[in-house]
Amino acid sequence: MHQPPSAAELLRTVADTLITDVVPATSGPAQHQARVAANIASIVARELELGPEVRSREIDLLREIAGDSIHDSDDLSAAVATALRIGAADSEEEHARVRSLLVEIVRGDLSIAKPGYDDWDGE
Repeated sequence: MHQPPSAAELLRTVADTLITDVVPATSGPAQHQARVAANIASIVARELELGPEVRSREIDLLREIAGDSIHDSDDLSAAVATALRIGAADSEEEHARVRSLLVEIVRGDLSIAKPGYDDWDGE
C-alpha cells in the first residue's frame, strides 16, 4: 500500500524545489523571496516533525525550575519567572543548573529554527 507523503515531506520538497530550481533562475527581490519562502517551508517542516517533542521537553525543563505542581504552560512560565525573581538561581550551583536547563530549551528551539546552531553551548 502506498503511503501518501506527510505534510513535512511535502514542505521539504517545496523548499528543495525553491532552492534548487527557483533561486538560481531568479535574481534580485524575487530570488530573495524564494530563499525566504524555502526557509519558511523548512522551518514549518521541522516544527511538524520535531515541535511536539521539543515543546514537551521544554515543559519538563521549565518544571525543573518552577516545580512540578504547575500544570498549565501559561502558569508554568509565570512560575519560572517568579522562581527566578525570588532567588531560585541565586546560589552559584543553582545558577549553573538553571542556566543549563535554559540552554537546553534554547537548543531545542534552534533545532527547529536554525539547525546547526543547536550545538550552541550557551556562551
